[in-house]
Amino acid sequence: MRIAFVIDPLAGLAPGHDTSVALMEAAQRLGAEVWVTGIGDLGLEHDVAVTRAAPVQLAAAVKSVGRWVTTDAWYQLGTPQRLALADCDAVLMRADPPVDAAYLRATLVLDAAVRAGTCVVNDPAGLRDSNEKLLPLLLPDLAPATLVTANARDIHAALLGWGMGVAKPLEGMAGSGVVILRDGDPGLHALLELVTDCGRRQTVVQEYLTAAADGDKRILLLDGEPIGAINRSARPGEFRCNMAKGAIVSPATIDDHDAEVCRRLAPQLRARGLHFVGIDVIGDRLTEVNVTSPTGIREVELAGATNASTRVMEWIVAAAGANRRVTRRSGWRSLNAI
Repeated sequence: MRIAFVIDPLAGLAPGHDTSVALMEAAQRLGAEVWVTGIGDLGLEHDVAVTRAAPVQLAAAVKSVGRWVTTDAWYQLGTPQRLALADCDAVLMRADPPVDAAYLRATLVLDAAVRAGTCVVNDPAGLRDSNEKLLPLLLPDLAPATLVTANARDIHAALLGWGMGVAKPLEGMAGSGVVILRDGDPGLHALLELVTDCGRRQTVVQEYLTAAADGDKRILLLDGEPIGAINRSARPGEFRCNMAKGAIVSPATIDDHDAEVCRRLAPQLRARGLHFVGIDVIGDRLTEVNVTSPTGIREVELAGATNASTRVMEWIVAAAGANRRVTRRSGWRSLNAI
């Protein structure tokens, strides 16, 4: 079994936190060859998806006093070489946003790998069609009141009714560029110019949810089924509940409402080939559906779901085998259809 990860440079990852590292370790435990490559290394030779990739060996992180501990030399890269993605059983697209032109070009290359019978998670066409900030609108009765616009007057009009809102860049991640908007704030018009680039860029604005004071629940889903959850609370002096912004993480349970959200969302995710996903729930509202490089598996495993990363990789290995069998029978078929 050969599994390739399309990720950001390993030197910039936090091995005690990063989900991609946990998944690579799980693949290694299952006996798979693990290879790493980047968005800029992907390409096509006629109709064949290729990349320049390197095999990697990882020193597994260990639990110690409520955290993951790794060595300084936690990975060892082999010699980079040309690799046809059709020679991989599975490819995990784990590059972080922004979902910019380079990211979208990479998904077009990965389409060719899908056609060749490689299991690509998440599906490249699904990634192109699925904005993480807008996916909650598939279930509009569960989403916060939402406005997507580059028009500052429209945002101000919404704030008159809401009092407070949160503006988020459509292509961003980890809370970067997220700001609170308050009706009557003397700096409001300057903020609106900033978030809309003076009317040239659409931004998503949601009504501020007072339940955010109790934190933001991250639930990880595998093929539409929840496999673990954590609660993230903003650190003092901060309103953003992102781990990248220093959020305080605590164990969380998946209650009946959470289970219902997952049940209703699952068919939409499966239809788009979005098989490993992290959703964010504040109170009873679904605020984001993270599909590009959902994180939190290290924290979920610390909180009690000790085998979450192994479950994900076992599912991918099984899906890869099914995908190969279908491809041999019928030419090619996306994992979406399995």
